[in-house]
Amino acid sequence: MSAPIVGRLAVSLQDDRPLNETLELARLSEELGFSEIWTNENGHYRGAFTQLTAIASVTSTIGLGIGIVNPFHRHPSLIAMEAATLDEFSHGRLRLGIGAALWNLRNLGEADDRTQRPLTATIDAVRIIQALLHGEPSIESAIFTVSPDAHLDFATYRPDLPVYVGAVNERMLRAGGAWADAVELGAITSTGYVRWALEVIGQGARSNGRDPSTLDIAAPLMVSVSEDHETARRAVRESLAYYLFRVEQIMFAHAGADEERIATIQEVVASSGLSAGAALVDDELIDTFALAGEPSHVADRFEEYARAGVRGLIAQHVAGPERAAGLRLLADAVLPRLKETSHAS
Repeated sequence: MSAPIVGRLAVSLQDDRPLNETLELARLSEELGFSEIWTNENGHYRGAFTQLTAIASVTSTIGLGIGIVNPFHRHPSLIAMEAATLDEFSHGRLRLGIGAALWNLRNLGEADDRTQRPLTATIDAVRIIQALLHGEPSIESAIFTVSPDAHLDFATYRPDLPVYVGAVNERMLRAGGAWADAVELGAITSTGYVRWALEVIGQGARSNGRDPSTLDIAAPLMVSVSEDHETARRAVRESLAYYLFRVEQIMFAHAGADEERIATIQEVVASSGLSAGAALVDDELIDTFALAGEPSHVADRFEEYARAGVRGLIAQHVAGPERAAGLRLLADAVLPRLKETSHAS
């Protein structure tokens, strides 16, 4: 892979907050100089395309990212239509992420026969969407009904709108490297996992005659920043317990964390709930899977992820014990350091 690009710091505004609150934070994020705003679809909260269109309407320059939507709720042709329309409306600011979202679908009771083949479905969807955006013949799909003559009935604002694949396990990472324009890594990403994942993505890219250095690598990072170090760290414990409970085991295999403690937390969350599991989250787990503390500590951690190879650093989950204040601290104390490092690279 090429040398990491440092300084692209984005924020995640997820779908579980009132829309008016999200729009206020979106305006603030652009004002403070963040590179992108990302959102996703989790549970039965607000739809990503509608929410991001609303965000686009109150901003003018900041990038927009969807990470991720699944191709089981919407046919890939509809995703392409929505994405191309949003990209036109936002004057070319969109990054589109596609992923299977199996845990979410199973949790909602909405998994069906197509979700038994998540790798094939996700990559077929990525390739169908790319073909529609590029004005090229579509592929034959084992999962989706699609005509080889399918096309968008309007000129796209930007045919090269980047399509990310949301990838966690080895097979999806490799396929993402082979076919997608970019890869978004999974939640609670450790630097050890990042280095391993980039090797796998690179193998996939080279297997299809592609240069791995052309692929953007983004990652959602659990961030909490406060002038009080311990306050910031306390704020991530419950969210971290939740993700330790739900993410795939491969996220731990390359992290260097205590897997026995993680297994204990998973058992406690399952039997006694998140608060009980959060009480077992120690400093080692926080420093493996989160960026939490006072501003200089958080800046150091962002730089570690950038050096590991993450180009799009997405601050999400817990911007701080108080979200707007956390965003301001990130902008005032972290973003300048990342930009300085970028200029020195």
